Amino acid sequence: MKLSNKQKGILALIGLAFTYASFGFFTRYLSVSFGFFQQLYLRIFAGLIIGFLMFGKSFDFSKLKKITPGEWLLLIFRAAAYYLLGAALFNKAVLLTKISTVAFIGAIPMTAVLGFLILKEKVSLKKIIYISLSFAGVIAISINNFSSFAFGQGEIFAIISNFFAALSIIFRKYQTKLLNNVEITQIQLFIAFIFILIASLLAREGLPINNWNGSVLLIILLSGLANVLMIFFTNYGFEHVKTSIASNILTLEMFFAVLIGLIIYREVPSLKEILGGALILFSVIQMNKLE
Repeated sequence: MKLSNKQKGILALIGLAFTYASFGFFTRYLSVSFGFFQQLYLRIFAGLIIGFLMFGKSFDFSKLKKITPGEWLLLIFRAAAYYLLGAALFNKAVLLTKISTVAFIGAIPMTAVLGFLILKEKVSLKKIIYISLSFAGVIAISINNFSSFAFGQGEIFAIISNFFAALSIIFRKYQTKLLNNVEITQIQLFIAFIFILIASLLAREGLPINNWNGSVLLIILLSGLANVLMIFFTNYGFEHVKTSIASNILTLEMFFAVLIGLIIYREVPSLKEILGGALILFSVIQMNKLE
């Protein structure tokens, strides 16, 4: 049976949801062999190399001379926000709390909030209600002790990670049409690699010389491939599927994250995490319907 472009787009978005959910596994696996920043820049470097091998024809090196100083500053800012802060804090979060919890918190519509504040997008009462519900879900998930309202450290890192990742996505609106998505991603990966390598050296982690074996190399390559597939799945999925439907399909990330945590790490979501996740899921779906 031949699939239509829309059906292929839906499959691509399901693949994207699974790819997002898999990052927590890669982080935990590699944290045993490498330092905190080491495993992150190794994964980024792998993604950079695999990206050029798969999409090298889409990268026009002559455009590098045409990039203005302002565009370079924007690329540097977005790379730092998404990878040095967003990805690094995500890694810290999944090392401190459940993978499913991080996925639930990552689903809150932070880009919508920043869209209201930065891009001055239209605000409605319904949007405010649904966003408030999502944050209520985060509070339900994050509070460890309701008597003293003590928030879990991993959950706080997940919220901040979501903020910086959304900030990078929002500022995509300010980039010119000079660069395509592959060129933007590859440039940002290179900038992020440099930043995180410097952070690793400043943290005195040294160079990742030890603890190499076949399994570790395979996981690094798979994580690099996941970074590249994320680009392909995003572009293809959103090209052939309506944005509102595509965004709802991506909520499957929470389902995949729960499965990964349950099967690999025996992490069973608590009742308050399930209820909080359900609130977030409901608000995200309703927000997408409004769009």
